[in-house]
Amino acid sequence: MPTYEYKCKECGNVQEIMHSITATLEVSCNICKSSCQRIFSMNTNFVLKGGDWPSQGFRIKDQMTKKNKHLKTKMIEREKSGEGVTKMSDIK
Repeated sequence: MPTYEYKCKECGNVQEIMHSITATLEVSCNICKSSCQRIFSMNTNFVLKGGDWPSQGFRIKDQMTKKNKHLKTKMIEREKSGEGVTKMSDIK
């Protein structure tokens, strides 16, 4: 869930509240209990999760290249020994 900053209209107190994007809240000040207004915040906790993001791309690509080289070597060894794979169901 994202974190939003709210500023009190009376005393200027700024507080952070975590809630969903679609939630509409009436936030009151922790100090004077008057209403607060959501403000634009520059410090965010936005994190990209999952694969295929540029921050992870080079590391994942390197890992996959190593894995593919290993699998290719194994397949060549199996072919040379006469245990070549002809069907997907033969793979163990």
